[in-house]
Amino acid sequence: MTYLSIDTKTKQAQKFLELMETLPFVKILEEPNSVTKNAIEDARKGKTKKAKSLDQLFVDLKR
Repeated sequence: MTYLSIDTKTKQAQKFLELMETLPFVKILEEPNSVTKNAIEDARKGKTKKAKSLDQLFVDLKR
Protein backbone atom coordinates (compact mmCIF):
# COMPACT_ATOMS: atom_id res chain seq x y z
CA MET A 1 0.00 0.00 0.00
CA THR A 2 1.21 3.50 -0.80
CA TYR A 3 0.00 6.71 0.78
CA LEU A 4 0.04 10.15 -0.80
CA SER A 5 -0.56 13.53 0.72
CA ILE A 6 -1.98 15.98 -1.80
CA ASP A 7 -2.39 19.66 -1.07
CA THR A 8 -5.66 20.23 -2.92
CA LYS A 9 -5.53 24.03 -2.82
CA THR A 10 -4.37 24.31 -6.43
CA LYS A 11 -6.44 23.57 -9.52
CA GLN A 12 -3.72 21.25 -10.79
CA ALA A 13 -3.88 19.16 -7.62
CA GLN A 14 -7.68 19.06 -7.75
CA LYS A 15 -7.56 17.80 -11.34
CA PHE A 16 -5.03 15.15 -10.33
CA LEU A 17 -7.32 14.02 -7.51
CA GLU A 18 -10.27 13.85 -9.91
CA LEU A 19 -8.22 11.62 -12.19
CA MET A 20 -7.19 9.38 -9.30
CA GLU A 21 -10.85 8.96 -8.28
CA THR A 22 -11.63 7.41 -11.68
CA LEU A 23 -9.17 4.55 -11.18
CA PRO A 24 -10.70 1.32 -9.82
CA PHE A 25 -7.69 0.45 -7.64
CA VAL A 26 -7.53 3.82 -5.83
CA LYS A 27 -9.31 4.42 -2.53
CA ILE A 28 -9.26 8.01 -1.34
CA LEU A 29 -9.39 8.61 2.40
CA GLU A 30 -9.96 12.17 3.47
CA GLU A 31 -8.48 11.74 6.95
CA PRO A 32 -6.62 9.14 9.02
CA ASN A 33 -8.56 6.33 10.69
CA SER A 34 -9.19 6.38 14.46
CA VAL A 35 -6.17 4.21 15.33
CA THR A 36 -3.84 6.54 13.44
CA LYS A 37 -5.48 9.63 14.96
CA ASN A 38 -4.96 8.21 18.47
CA ALA A 39 -1.32 7.39 17.71
CA ILE A 40 -0.71 10.91 16.42
CA GLU A 41 -2.32 12.42 19.51
CA ASP A 42 -0.28 10.20 21.83
CA ALA A 43 2.92 11.22 20.06
CA ARG A 44 2.01 14.90 20.36
CA LYS A 45 1.39 14.43 24.08
CA GLY A 46 4.80 12.79 24.46
CA LYS A 47 3.40 9.34 25.20
CA THR A 48 6.28 7.61 23.45
CA LYS A 49 8.78 4.90 24.34
CA LYS A 50 12.53 5.40 24.20
CA ALA A 51 15.00 2.56 24.02
CA LYS A 52 18.73 2.18 23.44
CA SER A 53 18.17 -0.54 20.85
CA LEU A 54 15.44 -2.34 18.97
CA ASP A 55 15.90 -5.41 21.13
CA GLN A 56 15.52 -3.32 24.28
CA LEU A 57 12.38 -1.68 22.87
CA PHE A 58 10.73 -5.08 22.38
CA VAL A 59 11.73 -6.18 25.88
CA ASP A 60 10.20 -3.01 27.32
CA LEU A 61 7.02 -3.32 25.27
CA LYS A 62 6.42 -6.89 26.51
CA ARG A 63 6.29 -5.69 30.12
